[in-house]
Amino acid sequence: MIKRKNIDSIHQLRGIAALLVVFFHFRFFLNDVYAQKDLGYILFGGGAFGVDLFFMISGFIIAASTVNQRSIIVFNIRRFFRIYPTFIVTFAFGYLALYHVDPIELILRSLFFIHRDYTLPSPGFGYNLLGPAWTLTYEIYFYALFSVAMLINHRYRVFICSLLILLPFIIVQTHFNGEVLIAGTAAPKVPEGHEYFSLLRFVGAPILIEFVIGMFLYIIYSTFSLRIGKEVSSILFYLCVSLAVSFYFKPNHSGFGMQDFGFWALILLCGCLLYEKNNEVKQSKALNFLGDISFSLYISHYPIIYSVSKYNDFFPQGFVGISKFMLLATVCIAFATLLHIFIERPFIKIGKAIEARITSTKL
Repeated sequence: MIKRKNIDSIHQLRGIAALLVVFFHFRFFLNDVYAQKDLGYILFGGGAFGVDLFFMISGFIIAASTVNQRSIIVFNIRRFFRIYPTFIVTFAFGYLALYHVDPIELILRSLFFIHRDYTLPSPGFGYNLLGPAWTLTYEIYFYALFSVAMLINHRYRVFICSLLILLPFIIVQTHFNGEVLIAGTAAPKVPEGHEYFSLLRFVGAPILIEFVIGMFLYIIYSTFSLRIGKEVSSILFYLCVSLAVSFYFKPNHSGFGMQDFGFWALILLCGCLLYEKNNEVKQSKALNFLGDISFSLYISHYPIIYSVSKYNDFFPQGFVGISKFMLLATVCIAFATLLHIFIERPFIKIGKAIEARITSTKL
């Protein structure tokens, strides 16, 4: 079993992934400004891989955090207070600044994590009004299936949850595509008139595989010693990082899924876990801080981008290219920090207080 209470590399990777997603959405501010017209794409065109990395990390963390947690109620309380208060506050900001002109149906779909349009390509299916919140639909589906798995058999929760994800995925993919595809955009070709069109398109989305990969990485990490020595593990770590960086800067990306972003996210994650199994990860206040605010940063940066576009007259003049990029990044990090301190962290404490009360009542 894992001896460390926390796996530092996972926490730090989560922060890096969130920042790269932000930079990916900011890349346009660097284009068409300098001699290198596509500078933003060159530097941050691969930043969206942070989503695939998030999904694998989520699978890993959920499997790890439930080793001694058997209560489904407590499990879901933790998930609710971890996600929804921060999401609601950010969505309220977005509504006041941007979304109040959108149709009520679309607003309600976004509030309840239902993708905009399942006729559009996966995995985003038209996304969410709050941009990156489209990924939370998959997270909540994963949490629901994991809850069922815990209810059936806690010891084999990872295997049961994996079956609950993979069986519908394989059946729907095989039936409608004639084969199992792993590209992020390869959702099953369900006829639009089908009674369960939206549901089948969703459960057959290939990006769901990444939760299973994350869970099994935890099983491997916690079950096997993986002791190969500091030097060898360091060499493999740098090799994995170099490969991931090479893929990151590849000129053309085919996008989400195990055929591209997911593949090298897995390489990077394996390298970090193998290194941490054999070495002590140096503490970095900056990376730990990014890990702390990663969810707040990830969920809140999108409306800030579009607020700047809509209210451009209020934006300080003279900022272009790198200066505008850095200014917006600073604003997003500052906003995420406030959101983490005053919303995310207090509501997590409320969730823990409710959890403690439930636990003491049962005792």
